[in-house]
Amino acid sequence: MKKLLSVMLVFAIVFASMSVAAEEFNNEEDFSFDAYDSFEVIASEEAVLMEIDVDVKEALEEKLTSAWDSLAAEVQLYPDVKIHRNDIVSYFSTIFFENPQYYYVVRKFSATTNSAGYIGKLYNLVYSVDDMESVNKTREKIDGAVKEILFNISCDMTDFEKVMTVHDYMVNNYIYDISDADQTYLILLDKVGVCAAYAEAFQHVMNVIGIESTIVKSDSMGHMWNMVKIDGRWYHADVTWDDPDQMGRISHQHMFLSQNAIEDLGHYGIDAPYNAISTVYNNAEWHDDMSAMVTAEGVMYRVEGNNLIDETGNTIYEKLDGGDGFWATTQTTGVKDEIFASLCEINGVLYFNTDTGIYSYNPKTRETATVLEEYGIFGLYSDKNMIYYSTYDFEEQAFVKKGELKVCGSFVKESYYEDGKAVVKLYNDNDSPIWAISEGEGYKICKVEAKSVDIIEFENGNSQTIYVWTQGLQPVVEAFMVSE
Repeated sequence: MKKLLSVMLVFAIVFASMSVAAEEFNNEEDFSFDAYDSFEVIASEEAVLMEIDVDVKEALEEKLTSAWDSLAAEVQLYPDVKIHRNDIVSYFSTIFFENPQYYYVVRKFSATTNSAGYIGKLYNLVYSVDDMESVNKTREKIDGAVKEILFNISCDMTDFEKVMTVHDYMVNNYIYDISDADQTYLILLDKVGVCAAYAEAFQHVMNVIGIESTIVKSDSMGHMWNMVKIDGRWYHADVTWDDPDQMGRISHQHMFLSQNAIEDLGHYGIDAPYNAISTVYNNAEWHDDMSAMVTAEGVMYRVEGNNLIDETGNTIYEKLDGGDGFWATTQTTGVKDEIFASLCEINGVLYFNTDTGIYSYNPKTRETATVLEEYGIFGLYSDKNMIYYSTYDFEEQAFVKKGELKVCGSFVKESYYEDGKAVVKLYNDNDSPIWAISEGEGYKICKVEAKSVDIIEFENGNSQTIYVWTQGLQPVVEAFMVSE
């Protein structure tokens, strides 16, 4: 009798499982949502709380991104992913926002549901492109643009320093413009866009460097920005509102804020998938800084008021404005707030402007040197091995964008392919060593000593993309190919 009961119990379980698996998803529904539909915030005292199940989100993300990669018109969810019709918009939107590389996905679809409201499959998936060839070409261009940002980041930086470096790069290089400007992460290419584009570009770079982040929106503001996770805590980060669109000037007021703090600065109607309750950085002194914060030799430096200081508050150079609160006082006393001090870094050396010109500071030697003597300089920033800066025309009482200052360099004398190896001959005219790095699996890094000619051989492939980097990971020459 016990055996019979056991057999009957097993049969009942199997039959029940078959009933669930065989359940039909006959109901058909259409889902369409505008650019801002996405999240709901649930109040909590936890540092991090997501309003959707992480395991379900990850399973759905794998299904969706696989479909999006192949421009599939439908994707089967049940039984691998069990998600209710009431939750699909939140899940879909969160995944879409956190993966800007799928910019061509149109946010509407149809779905089959069962009597309990669970999704069987998504179909009628819509895309703004007809094939993946154009998408892949665009992604290659995006990868190149991201590498330009990554050249400013070194592996020994903290997550805080990496995030701030990306923030400062975007503010220095991007322009906010609502007239026919990008609304997606394609701003990485032409560097002109609106808040959604800033947010998507920031999100994409965070994905690349492995820092958890997401996009935040406010319907009532018509605005989008980011949240970023540092040391286990979530913070708001609004790059758009930190961009004054003035060369070399950077605000940090909207970085690493709790939700209460960013609301105090004018954000409202916030929808976000995580809670930002940490107040660690709410009252940080650097919130008032108007210049880039840069890292050299493991130390972060910034301009506070009219002094150049390090992260511990030590003064490196004081009275950048001459000490009287005015700039270029030997010329005029009428330009107090229009000219300002900026800070940048190339190859581990700091560059900053004072009342009388551009100077450098080497953290290793603690030596300061004059780079350029001229009144009215402001707004300098670095890109690769160049310093860009502005000057003030005292006669015309106007800003003048001035040109470029090359502070280090190297060039390719010769490149060829021989005996199964990519060979590069480099001349380095910099005072510091540089590194040539080949792209691809099993990449090789070669050191080129200061002021020398070196022949470098790469063995990992028939065709090589070679980058030449300085110690701080800034390229001193563009990437070039060496082919068989």
